[in-house]
Amino acid sequence: MRRFEPSTVRAQIDATLRGLGADDHTRTVCADVMYDTDLMGVDSHGISMLPYYASEIAKGHLDPAAQPDVAHAFGAVVRVDGKRGFGHTGAHLAMTEAIEAARSFGVGIGVVNRTNHYGAAGYYARMAADAGFMGVSLCSTANALQVPHRAKHALMGTNPIAFAAPVPGEQPVLVDMSTTTVPLNKVKVYGLKGEDLPEEWAVDGEGTPLHDAQEIYRRLEYGKDGGVGLLPLGGQGFFTGGHKGSALATMVQILSAALPGAGQPGNVDGYQDIGYFFLAIDPAAFGAPVDAGEYVRELRDTVRAMEPLDPTAPVQATGDRDFLTRAERLDRGVPLADALVDQLRSLSADLGSEFALAEKA
Repeated sequence: MRRFEPSTVRAQIDATLRGLGADDHTRTVCADVMYDTDLMGVDSHGISMLPYYASEIAKGHLDPAAQPDVAHAFGAVVRVDGKRGFGHTGAHLAMTEAIEAARSFGVGIGVVNRTNHYGAAGYYARMAADAGFMGVSLCSTANALQVPHRAKHALMGTNPIAFAAPVPGEQPVLVDMSTTTVPLNKVKVYGLKGEDLPEEWAVDGEGTPLHDAQEIYRRLEYGKDGGVGLLPLGGQGFFTGGHKGSALATMVQILSAALPGAGQPGNVDGYQDIGYFFLAIDPAAFGAPVDAGEYVRELRDTVRAMEPLDPTAPVQATGDRDFLTRAERLDRGVPLADALVDQLRSLSADLGSEFALAEKA
């Protein structure tokens, strides 16, 4: 794949969002989240989402001019009404409110309803870590994507989990994962590259593995026929832990949708109300005899120092790969599939907006 100058990737996101009708604040938040996501190597949730957002706007599911606000507050808890706008702005507001509550109460929780796709879950967990707090980010997702353990058809979404813990003077420990073996937008990326899925990630109604990435993505995102689904973490088997991935997805669904009053999972005609859950924790509020940040540092250093199976591949702590990818892409550029670049060029032409992407010299 060709690599593009990082600054032009952000400029392209901003220009397209402007063409889609987003105001200055919305563009700033969304572009920051999406650009950071591409730098961190989560190619499925950054600039590649722009054609999808354009489609959702055209269908009337996403209002690019919507401004989320706090609809309810009680002690350390807030609920944000996303107003059916870009998910990034509602999520950013809810985690910001959770962080502020944690300053006063030691913990803060923000939930969101009436919203849309919010990008990479890890970004919002890292917001808390940047403020010196531990952070949790969860969300339900649109459409029936994940096949519950032992079921024939999909019901749950990819229902991601993210967690970040601050380490003074260093990058935080970061967990950012879907509760499916692979997120749907990773399937999209394989399709954009013209590659088949390499593993048993998706199955049909008989449990037969499927590998055509373009066809699987089309059926899951647009077909909504229920006959294709992504496997939960652990796959199909009990002894490989498939029931655990299914259980985690259920937990995420309850916390992120039941608490704010968002919708049930499954395929929905028209707009689907998804929800978010954010938690910020101030480690200092617990009065522990040791500093939590130093504990996390020691734990991570211990993991990194372990003897590797392969001497050429050192042991990495969770999150290390993401931050190494960020440094590499800032230096060498952001890789984008030719098919995606063509989609972005076409979208720019349709919107009458600037096409800003430039290859890395």
